[in-house]
Amino acid sequence: MEQLNSQDWASWSIQLGAGALSGIAIGYAIRKLALVALFFVGLGLVFVYALTQWGMASVDWRAFDAQLQWVARQWQQWASGLFDNLSVTGAGFAAGVLLSLRLR
Repeated sequence: MEQLNSQDWASWSIQLGAGALSGIAIGYAIRKLALVALFFVGLGLVFVYALTQWGMASVDWRAFDAQLQWVARQWQQWASGLFDNLSVTGAGFAAGVLLSLRLR
């Protein structure tokens, strides 16, 4: 088994740190954009619901729910494939994104 020297550790720590810092920045931006996007999605759903209550539109909510579940499965498959092939920088990036999504 090959031992790692201090230069390898320094390289890995720089890659991990750079990935984490960029992940924190991207995660912060994702969080802010997600809040805006969710606001407009919610507003749209309230508008569509109001139209159905007024009799101006008809929505098949079961089909809507089935489509949302399909989208959730696709995102889950994409995320699991993404995390299967992480490098040191990618691991730091992923940790940074997850950390920034938890920060208030």
